[in-house]
Amino acid sequence: MKTKFAAAIAVLALAACAGEPVQRGPSPQQLRAVERLSDQDFAVPLPGGQTLLMPVFADKKLVDPHPGVERVIVGIQDPARNAGLEYDRLLRVTGEGPATMVLVPQFLAAQDAERHRLGLDFARWTLDGWKEGGNSRPASLADEGALASSFQAIDALLLFLADRQSFPDLKHVSVVGYGQSARFVQLYAATTRGLDAPRAAGVAVRFVVAAADSYLYFDEERPSRAHESGFAPFERAQCNGFNYWPYGFVLPAPYASGQLPRDFARAYAGREVVYLIGDRDSEIADRGCEARAQGRDRAERLAHYMRHVARAAGAEPAAHTRLAAPGVGADPAALLTSPCGRAALLGEPRC
Repeated sequence: MKTKFAAAIAVLALAACAGEPVQRGPSPQQLRAVERLSDQDFAVPLPGGQTLLMPVFADKKLVDPHPGVERVIVGIQDPARNAGLEYDRLLRVTGEGPATMVLVPQFLAAQDAERHRLGLDFARWTLDGWKEGGNSRPASLADEGALASSFQAIDALLLFLADRQSFPDLKHVSVVGYGQSARFVQLYAATTRGLDAPRAAGVAVRFVVAAADSYLYFDEERPSRAHESGFAPFERAQCNGFNYWPYGFVLPAPYASGQLPRDFARAYAGREVVYLIGDRDSEIADRGCEARAQGRDRAERLAHYMRHVARAAGAEPAAHTRLAAPGVGADPAALLTSPCGRAALLGEPRC
């Protein structure tokens, strides 16, 4: 079961890091049940014909056809599962108009389903598992086989958006997350299985990784000032868990298993990814030794990671872009509404 997997990772992470203690585990905000729930639901198909429901905030009815919609923004909720806040923020960027649609899926936990009296057909994830592509947890013993990865849910949304009967004019989809939610987007972009349908329909998918705290590395090297290449095999004694998922491919989520890291790297290098950051963002949000192995702060970790991807893939990724918003620090609203944020999300002239 995924719950056992998540628990094992948590124990390994607790034991892995050397140096100063770092607090682990859910925050008080994560432990609280969400107050706001969307009134629209989306069915995530599972093998065998089963489905699991999840709420999705959207500025248009999901059940209706949407001629004229040319761009869809898929936002990823914050760690406290406040999908409505991300939805409101993205609406401020895009505005409500006929050519653009905003979707924010809500990955619920057990306490959310209990508070809102949701049926057993609604997916429930662990507090941290959804952020890393983990499987949902069974609502009852009878439902043990009905599990869906949070990444599988995004696959299902992309399949839905690729349906030309519902979206005959769709040209672009942007999947965006900020901070810890940006890590979700980057992990998904690196391991996704869901791009065949939009590609066949002629829909371009862009991943907007906004102010990520850490990244998924494709090998066991990490940044090193002592080596001419800028990278070197990491000294495991400094942080035993440096290469465990979601920082590397040791014990990955089931969704990301079955393929070599170098193959994931080559595929990832060919996808359209925008790394968005404020040029005054020196935030050190993830202080664990696994993230510190990637750099001192968000800006340094991003610079190192872009070089790492080129090394791992064997070529400079032509479709990977870094946008730095002038005068913006660690502020998601300022970053996403900046000209650089609008360029990343809406394809407006670059910042």
